[in-house]
Amino acid sequence: MKKLGLFVLAALTVGFTACKKDNAATPDLDNIVSDGMYVLGEAVGVTDINNAADLLMCQGVNEHLMDAGGKTWEEAKRKGMFEKYLYLEGNKNFRLAYLDGELLTYYGGNLVAHDITTDLGQVSGYWCALDKDIQYMQVPETGFYHIVLDLNQNEGDLDAAGGAQIIVAPVKWGISGGMNGWGMTEGVKGGDQKLTTWTWENLEIPAGTEFKFKDAHCGWKIWLDGETQQVSANSNLGAEMKQGGANIKVEEGAVYNLILSWKLAKGDMANSYTMELKKVGDLVLDPATFVVGISGSMQGWSDPAGVFAAKLDANATTVTDPATKAGTYVYKMESVTFPAESSFKFRFNGNWLGVGAVEVEGVTPTGAEGDNYGGVEGTYDIVITAVWDGAQATSLKAVFTEGTPVDLTDIAISAIVPQGWEKCFIWAWDSNGDIFAAEGWPGKELEINAGKVAYNFVQVAAPLNVIFSNGNGVQTNNITDVKDGAEIDIQANLK
Repeated sequence: MKKLGLFVLAALTVGFTACKKDNAATPDLDNIVSDGMYVLGEAVGVTDINNAADLLMCQGVNEHLMDAGGKTWEEAKRKGMFEKYLYLEGNKNFRLAYLDGELLTYYGGNLVAHDITTDLGQVSGYWCALDKDIQYMQVPETGFYHIVLDLNQNEGDLDAAGGAQIIVAPVKWGISGGMNGWGMTEGVKGGDQKLTTWTWENLEIPAGTEFKFKDAHCGWKIWLDGETQQVSANSNLGAEMKQGGANIKVEEGAVYNLILSWKLAKGDMANSYTMELKKVGDLVLDPATFVVGISGSMQGWSDPAGVFAAKLDANATTVTDPATKAGTYVYKMESVTFPAESSFKFRFNGNWLGVGAVEVEGVTPTGAEGDNYGGVEGTYDIVITAVWDGAQATSLKAVFTEGTPVDLTDIAISAIVPQGWEKCFIWAWDSNGDIFAAEGWPGKELEINAGKVAYNFVQVAAPLNVIFSNGNGVQTNNITDVKDGAEIDIQANLK
């Protein structure tokens, strides 16, 4: 047995309640023999000493280095950064134990409610500076959490963000992919502290669809250094349940039930997760309902909307088999402006289509196969023709002709959500009659933070008009001529 150098710590009132001694549920630390950071205590619900190794945290990865620096997963591993997904019981103690050779160091802190910086903006969670003189932490509510901590051992690059710190973020697993236009479909949570599950039933998934599991609360990533945005933790799961892994691809188009399961496990984060995709029916897709268009740097790579969304030309469309919806489908776009040095991809039913996936006529774009299209400057009308065999598009063609420019502008708005609303949706349209809601009525669901929602409309034709609703029959009147920077009181505009 190793000789452990222990810090003898004073009992302090910390977190949300006081605690004066180790709880009996804390595993015997003499049995921790592997170096690393552990999450220990009554809150984690592990009383069997044989499972103590399961509480070892994973080596953290600075996902920003993969996005911006082109680093591999191994190269992006960050000294002193650790992660773990855990089910924590509210108002019960937990702490950190860091074993380095023969030295064991405890960390705790005054964990408080805190706005966490994510790619979805500021979201609710818990945060504190780590302190070797404080023993324990607590969360006020039982739930499933993503724990990210950093000892600030990389040349003090987190000094301005609070130094050594821990973030405890609630997790709401969702799916984002071709089946929902890379939006968000949150799973139904079930199970308990030993086995937690998220379920999606009757998903209509076309052949070749790609997707990932994404945290509906925090999005793709969590920033440890706030607005500086140089150190981030990944908050999505890809192929083989790896954080930031490749997209998960579904080969056969069908109706599926999808289950994501978590259980406490040692080793890489992927060891805690399993995925089951069960076919429950055949799929008949109607391309007349597909979201088709362009996503690019012109509008911030958002889902096709406004002039960037193509509309079905029913008169030019020919359906050869009503049962399978096979046929030739024609979609039209007007007055799409490509500034100099802009880049884009085509979108077809949620899929991102790079160079080579769509035959292009009328312009000569640049770009390597699979990459973004570029080198297209000017304003164009675009006709997209898809040949559909009943399961997938066997060919896609886009013809560009000169178009007439229209004045477009960005409009950012926020709104105060009525008390009691658990969900908030937005439906919007501009002066061209373009509807900004690929999901259909009631529109796009917005994240409610501190009683407010916000949304940025990119490149719309003013005036902009919106409707807010709770998705359950309560909605506003038409709110017309919405200006950039507007804050709307939804309660005052209800029908």
